[in-house]
Amino acid sequence: MSKKSLIIVAAGAIVLALSLVALAQNQQDNRGFGSQGYVTHPNMDPANRVLLEGIVEGVNIGRGQGFPSFTLAQSDGRKATVVASPLWVLLDANFKIALGDNMSVLAYPPLQYKDTYVAAELKNLTNGAIIILRDSNGVPVGGRGGRGMCAACPCGNIGNF
Repeated sequence: MSKKSLIIVAAGAIVLALSLVALAQNQQDNRGFGSQGYVTHPNMDPANRVLLEGIVEGVNIGRGQGFPSFTLAQSDGRKATVVASPLWVLLDANFKIALGDNMSVLAYPPLQYKDTYVAAELKNLTNGAIIILRDSNGVPVGGRGGRGMCAACPCGNIGNF
C-alpha cells in the first residue's frame, strides 16, 4: 500500500469515527409530544385527577432531598403523600409550603402506591399562592428538559414525566 493510500484510509477512518460520535450525541426520542418531547405516564389521564384538601404535616422539599413531597392530613383523617415536582418550578416561583399550611391539591394517583399522589396544581390556601406543575396532559411545565428517572413520581419508570 502506498503512503498516499494509507493517508486517505486513515483520514477516512478519522472522519467516520467523528461522524459516529456526533451521531451518538445527537440521538433524540421522538415518541413523545409537547415542546420537549415528553411522554406521559400511563396514569396521567385528566379523568384520573383527584382534589385533595388538608393541612400540611410534613415537608420534604429542597435540593438533595429526593423527590419533593409533603404530607397532607385530610379532614377525614387520611394522610396523603403529595409529590410536588418538578422541583425547579417550585424553586423558580419561590413557592413555599410550610408545616400547618392549608392546601388544596389537584393530583394524579399513581397505580403502584397507595395514598401517594402526583401534584398537577397546588393552592396554598394559607398564603394564597397557586402554582401549576403539570399541563392538562400531565406533562411537567417549566421549560426545562432532562432525561432519566421519572421526575414526577417514585414509580421507577424511565422517561420524562
